[in-house]
Amino acid sequence: MARLNPVKETRQLQLIEATIATIGRRGYAATTLSHVASAAGMSPGIVNFYFRTKEQLLAATLEFIAGEYESSWRTQLAAAGDSPAAQLEAMIEADFSPGIFTREKMTVWYAFWAEAPNQPLYETLVSELEQRYWSETRGIVDRLIAEGGYKGLDPDAVAHGLNAMIDGLWFDLLIDPNSVTPAQGKIICRLYLSGIFPKHFGQYAAGGAPAAVAAVEAAPHLERPVEEATEGTDAFGRAAHRKRLSAALRRRLQPQGRLTIKELAAGIGVTTDTVQNWLNESTEPSSWLLGRLLAMLDPAFFVEAFGPTVDAMRRRFETRLTAEREAAEKDRAILTEIDPRPANSDLPAGDPARPAERGPEDSGSSRQS
Repeated sequence: MARLNPVKETRQLQLIEATIATIGRRGYAATTLSHVASAAGMSPGIVNFYFRTKEQLLAATLEFIAGEYESSWRTQLAAAGDSPAAQLEAMIEADFSPGIFTREKMTVWYAFWAEAPNQPLYETLVSELEQRYWSETRGIVDRLIAEGGYKGLDPDAVAHGLNAMIDGLWFDLLIDPNSVTPAQGKIICRLYLSGIFPKHFGQYAAGGAPAAVAAVEAAPHLERPVEEATEGTDAFGRAAHRKRLSAALRRRLQPQGRLTIKELAAGIGVTTDTVQNWLNESTEPSSWLLGRLLAMLDPAFFVEAFGPTVDAMRRRFETRLTAEREAAEKDRAILTEIDPRPANSDLPAGDPARPAERGPEDSGSSRQS
């Protein structure tokens, strides 16, 4: 197959990257070619030169991120050597690498996964990629079981568990960008493996993590995004959020509310120490635990705990609604200038209104003038 010329390849890559950014901001359904063109700094007409339809651009975007992801873990695997333990480490590193584990990429991945059942091309690309990833992971696990002489382990179950854990951490990042850092994600996966393969991952067991890993776990802010680390104590900072969360929980616990700490902990499946840490503002629930809290408590809890976020969402909605109304008024004015007929007129488009009947004298004076 003949290669595209370098300029065309560069422009297509620019548009694909702009599509990823646009889906990350607006979502799959709301993304249009005009939005992508604006993000890429091009005119909509230029976009149509490289991709005739939105569907063609979206398909190319999925192919790009799928290829990028597979290339990432295959490159890590190639550098890991023949050791199955090192290869599992490589897979974990790839899944939490800086170019892959970003909220923008998670938004795009989940958007395409959601559309896959209705898009045969998407479904084929996604299912084939997942099958190749699953086969690779399952094969590594099988070799590790044999190498370590581990008895009674099902390689399918172990591989499914690891893959499901990674998917869940990806989803956590999508729902709450502050819920997990790349370092924390890798620690969680290694802790899971330490319980299954103690001969190979026992050093990651609780209390026995290597110094470098323990340092990151003890100071996760070292790998937080810059904007989070510099938030300080403003309304959107972690400290302020934890204070609101603690206050909202206290209003629902005895003596103010109806629940005891023990009842709340049991209801969402955590220890009382975990709840106490939330109340002390030292930690906060992950996204899936937050979901359990919302299901157990009253709807006002979310507004109390995430008040500034809710207010910001409302302001963005109202600003967007105002802008859309202003744009609609401008469009109406332009349409009226082009076609001044009343909106419910039955005159054919483009026909001028019939002039009033004129008498002979009017007709004559008109001719004289």
